[in-house]
Amino acid sequence: MQFRRLKILMTMLFIFLDVFLFFWWRSNQRPSIKVTDANANIISEIKNQKIKVANFSTSVTYASYLAGKRSNSLMSTIDKLSNFNANINNQTLYVTFNKTSQLGRGNTSSGKKAATDDVEASKIARNAGYRYNPILSKVNVKNRVTYSQYIDNLPVIAKQGLMIFNKDKDRKVTDFTQTKITKVTVLRDERATITEEAAIVALYKFNELNSGDKLSKGVLSYDTSVKVNGYDIYLPVWVFVVTHAKGNTGLLKINAFTGDNLSE
Repeated sequence: MQFRRLKILMTMLFIFLDVFLFFWWRSNQRPSIKVTDANANIISEIKNQKIKVANFSTSVTYASYLAGKRSNSLMSTIDKLSNFNANINNQTLYVTFNKTSQLGRGNTSSGKKAATDDVEASKIARNAGYRYNPILSKVNVKNRVTYSQYIDNLPVIAKQGLMIFNKDKDRKVTDFTQTKITKVTVLRDERATITEEAAIVALYKFNELNSGDKLSKGVLSYDTSVKVNGYDIYLPVWVFVVTHAKGNTGLLKINAFTGDNLSE
């Protein structure tokens, strides 16, 4: 009899615990739902203001704070190139192609040579471990293409991890620069970043978006503005290109951990 009572008591205890945990979980979900609803309302307001936004993500991504040093080991990039001049200054590799280089042969007016130059530039960047960055390339000056180094699986937008190719009026690659990040160290465990949707909402709240503007799709990237003991400190940022009604473009950045505006 006593065992039966104990069994009933334990069953009731477990039921009570399950109910408690359920309502505790629900109470923790409500703020998230409210934030999501608020973001959706602001996105509607943005569209009503005739601000165009690309399809955006509402999923959560995880990232870390990182530290890295600027590398001087850049000469391996030019091992397979020929007919060029190169030097390293201030931890930046400068390469200028001669007219007789493989990126400077033949007639450039047909468009085929320009396409060949694009392929060759991409090959040089890819062999060095860099990938095309559409965001930075879009806000570059005319005839300039940017490739980014990747750290912790995200592209770098800071000047310390880029390859930038310049072209002449015929779109022939004339030169490029390279910077490189090395000794990358994770400073703390991964944590959740704000969503792309939340970053767009933040830009609107900070008055970075105006009627008639067009916002590109955001790209979660690494940027830096702080240097400590010879290391640059990198944090994840949401980066966008805004095209204003007058046609000029600019770069907008939101801290992906805090939602702070980092746009210049």
